[in-house]
Amino acid sequence: MLWRTHFLASAAAGLLLAGHTDAKTAALSAGVAGIAALLPDVDSPDSKIGRMIPVIPRLFKTVVGHRGALHSAIGVAAVFILAALFLGWRAHIPKMHYLILAGYLSHLVMDSFNPQGVPWLWPYGKRFGLPLVQTGSLLERFVVMPGMVLLVAWFGITKLWLWFPTIKAVFSKILKGGIL
Repeated sequence: MLWRTHFLASAAAGLLLAGHTDAKTAALSAGVAGIAALLPDVDSPDSKIGRMIPVIPRLFKTVVGHRGALHSAIGVAAVFILAALFLGWRAHIPKMHYLILAGYLSHLVMDSFNPQGVPWLWPYGKRFGLPLVQTGSLLERFVVMPGMVLLVAWFGITKLWLWFPTIKAVFSKILKGGIL
């Protein structure tokens, strides 16, 4: 999947995990989960995050390869534990390590729908997946990615609906034919 697809899917997960909260916390939750979705591709110098950090991706690619350890249950556990240890107790966003987990895990689930699959049980060599969407394909660009945009918008709108009761009241009157 393309980085944008990963970001959007994970932003939706972040909004979902944010629950009923204020707009700032919801936006930060979406952003944290979205950025965390880019972390598994730190093992590729050609990825969005890999181009931002010049040395680390080459090291990871040399040692474990792309879609190796970082695309496995071991990678998920390691990132979650590190996030919980270093961010969990001092984060400005409550339970930020769960947002990082959701973003990271979302990336692997999305990659599981790619023909290359994901080595969930690394170092065991078998890759698991359902080959439905090729990275960068028309299906991803014109169906999956817009679907993720709609999902993020839907979660955002439903949260705004809860934040602004007056908007809800106005729309309710419009729908009932009371204003127009």
